[in-house]
Amino acid sequence: MKLLVDIGNSRVKWASLGREGLVPGGAFAHAGQALPELLAREWRTLAGVTAVWVASVVGAAVEAELGQFVRERFGRVAHFVRSPAAALGVRNAYAQPQQLGVDRFLALAAAHARSPALQVLASVGTALTIDALTADGMHLGGLILPSPMLMRRTLGNATARVETQGGSYQAWPASTADGVYSGALVAAVAAIGHFHGALERRCEAAAALLLAGGGSDELLPLLPAAQRVPDLVLQGLALWARTPPA
Repeated sequence: MKLLVDIGNSRVKWASLGREGLVPGGAFAHAGQALPELLAREWRTLAGVTAVWVASVVGAAVEAELGQFVRERFGRVAHFVRSPAAALGVRNAYAQPQQLGVDRFLALAAAHARSPALQVLASVGTALTIDALTADGMHLGGLILPSPMLMRRTLGNATARVETQGGSYQAWPASTADGVYSGALVAAVAAIGHFHGALERRCEAAAALLLAGGGSDELLPLLPAAQRVPDLVLQGLALWARTPPA
């Protein structure tokens, strides 16, 4: 059984890959906590691990902690995937390929494998990333901006009297909390809509719109044309682990 790990800035998600295919494992927050203790609790019953593949956007120190835990717990080397110039049917737009977050590359690969079409992939985590992909697998580039959650947090940290806790989406907010919550959502939706429209004008064709990431649920009601696709990073990591590119 191959263990697949997607470690983001705030959360860890994992799954197993075996004869039965990709099987979701679990997810947990790790920011500001001792990663080895979290992993020991989360993976206490795991056995039969033959390989470990990791998609990571965290720093080298956290990756080192994960690598050491994998060696001690499973007797395996953790393979950290880095974004290539091209693999899995996707060509990276970046002149320096590894600067593209590996989570973005793997999610694009999974989206392309799922449906090779002109599409925009918006992934909502700590950051909001919005990427364009052609039907033949060419990544055209993408935007990076704060997610609605990070917008609200940053506004709260930078102001003295702006209430950023609670709130809900309202078309015409009549409280500060609702105004902050709604404003962050509308800003994100506007960015996605702008990018989606720009892609359709550039390619003179309709483009699919996919939403992924833990924060995508709150955007979905405001983007009725979008389709939410969970676990795209792990799906892309599974493609990589099945036949690792050279």
